[in-house]
Amino acid sequence: MHLLSLFSQVEMNKKNKKSQNKTKVSLREIYEKKREEEEKARMEKEAAIQAKKEEIDKANAQRKATREKMFKKTRSGQPVMKYRIEHLLETIQGSKIYS
Repeated sequence: MHLLSLFSQVEMNKKNKKSQNKTKVSLREIYEKKREEEEKARMEKEAAIQAKKEEIDKANAQRKATREKMFKKTRSGQPVMKYRIEHLLETIQGSKIYS
């Protein structure tokens, strides 16, 4: 009788160890999966920030070029009308498209 109970305890210990190993593996898998998802989310966020920064830089460069054209002066100090008229024409054509 004593031998039987001892044997059953040994079997239960083996089962418990196996289940503990499985939970360790599954916890590691859960951790790895969570970490992978966080890394993916971080990369997507970085990509969005980078795209937005590039868009802002592009807009600033275009604004700077327009500003330089608008402030050009002739030899006598008068503003160059060519760029101002082009700007007005682009504005009018843009408003016709939306109307």
